[in-house]
Amino acid sequence: MSLRRKILYLAGAIVVAAAIGITTTVISVETVCTADVPTPVVTSNFGITDPGYARSQGDSFLTFPEWYIVHAYSDLAGVTGQTSESDFHYLTSIAGFWRSLCRATRQAAGSGPATSDQKLTNYIIGFSFTAEMALQGGYEKSIGALSEGASDGVKTAEDAFNLALLKDYAAFLYQTPWYRYPFAAKLEQFWRETPFVPSVRAVERRFSLTLQYAGRAAYAAVIGYAAGYDPAVLTLQSVVTGLSAGELAAMPGVKVIRDVTDAKGAKGVLVQTERYAKFDAFAKELARHVGAALGEVAGNHRILVTIVVPPGDGRLAAFDGLPIFSVPIQSRPGTRRIGVDVPVRSLVQDITRFEAAGYTFEHAYDY
Repeated sequence: MSLRRKILYLAGAIVVAAAIGITTTVISVETVCTADVPTPVVTSNFGITDPGYARSQGDSFLTFPEWYIVHAYSDLAGVTGQTSESDFHYLTSIAGFWRSLCRATRQAAGSGPATSDQKLTNYIIGFSFTAEMALQGGYEKSIGALSEGASDGVKTAEDAFNLALLKDYAAFLYQTPWYRYPFAAKLEQFWRETPFVPSVRAVERRFSLTLQYAGRAAYAAVIGYAAGYDPAVLTLQSVVTGLSAGELAAMPGVKVIRDVTDAKGAKGVLVQTERYAKFDAFAKELARHVGAALGEVAGNHRILVTIVVPPGDGRLAAFDGLPIFSVPIQSRPGTRRIGVDVPVRSLVQDITRFEAAGYTFEHAYDY
C-alpha cells in the first residue's frame, strides 16, 4: 500500500472515530442527563409581554458550560503563573466540562424550557474545547515539559508574554465573547515586542505560541463571521422590588423602563441592565440596599449561580438554593466552584448570605 493511501485511510479512520465519538456523546447527554419530571411552563408574574423580554429559564443552567470554559482559562492562567502550563491537568478540565454539562442539562430539563440554539452552542464549544485542551495538553505534557526542564525553571520573555496574555484573555472572557479577542494583533505584538534571547525554551515557546495564537485567530474569525448573523443580545430586563424608580435610576448602568404590578398587587420596577459581569455587579449593588430584591429576571423565577467555597469547608450554609454540581479549582487547591439553583426572589439575599458564610459569590447565569 502506498504512503498516500495509508495517509488517506488514517485520515478517514480519524474522521469516522471522531464522528462516532461526537454522536455517542450527544446521545448520552440527551438521554442520560434528563429529569424525571415534565418541563414546566414559565411565564412573567408581572404580565410583561414586551418583545425580547422573556427568555428561556432552562438556558440559565445551560449557559454554565460556556462559562466553565471561561473559568478553565482563568484556572490555566493561575497554574501557569504559579508553575507552568505543563502542570495544568488538561484531561481533568475536559472531564469537568462534560460532567457539568450533564448536570446542568438535567437541572434545566426540570426547571423550564431551553433553546435548541443554546444546546447546539454547548456541543460546538464542548467539542472545540475538548480538542483544544487535548492537543495543548499533549504538547505541554511532552515537548513543553521537556523545554521547561531544559530551562531549569528560568522563565523566558516568551513565558512572560504568554502569562500576561492568559490573564488578559481570562479577564476579557468575563464580559465579551471569546472570538472577539484580538489573537492576530497579539501574535503581531508577540513577535514585535518580545526580546529573543536564544535558548531551548525560547525557541520552543516561539514555535508553540505562534501556532496557538495563529490557530485561535483563524478559528475566531470563522466563529465571529458565523456569529455575525445572530449577534448576542448584551442587555436584559429585570423587575426590582423594594426600591423606587428614582433610586434605581440613580444606579450606574441601570435604565428604568416603567413601574409594574403582579397579580397579587405587589409593585415593582422594570429595568434594563447589561448582562454577564455587569449583571453580577447590579445584583451585588441591590444587596447593599435594605429590602431590595429581584421579582423576576427576563420573566424567569429561578437562576443558576456559582459560588467559590474555601478549602476544608464540607458544608454549605443555609440558604434557599439547591446545589447541583461541584468543580475543583486547580489554581487554588482544595477550593471548589459550586453551582446552585436559587429562586430569583431570594438571589439578592442569598448573595449576602453567601458572603457572610465565607463564600465568594461568583456569577449569576443570566439566560
